[in-house]
Amino acid sequence: MGILKVAGKVLLIPLWFIISIIGAGVKLLVHMVAIAKKILGLGIMALFIGTVICYQDWLQAAFLVCMGGVLIFILFAGEFIDIVIDLLREKICALIL
Repeated sequence: MGILKVAGKVLLIPLWFIISIIGAGVKLLVHMVAIAKKILGLGIMALFIGTVICYQDWLQAAFLVCMGGVLIFILFAGEFIDIVIDLLREKICALIL
């Protein structure tokens, strides 16, 4: 029985390594998306202010607000996936130890 436990732990080590690499890639991607969101969010905010002040077109202003909401949702989804991968990696680490 002890041999099976040790074999199971040995088989979990490559899985932990693969998930760690995937987690690093996801973290990098989420940080890149966060930077892009900041740049795009600044542009959308400038367009929103310009639309409201110059044109007073509330339909286009509402569309720009929705675009900002989509940017926030995409970043939220990326962070959610990042947290799930981190929790999975910690769970596998606990199983190995």
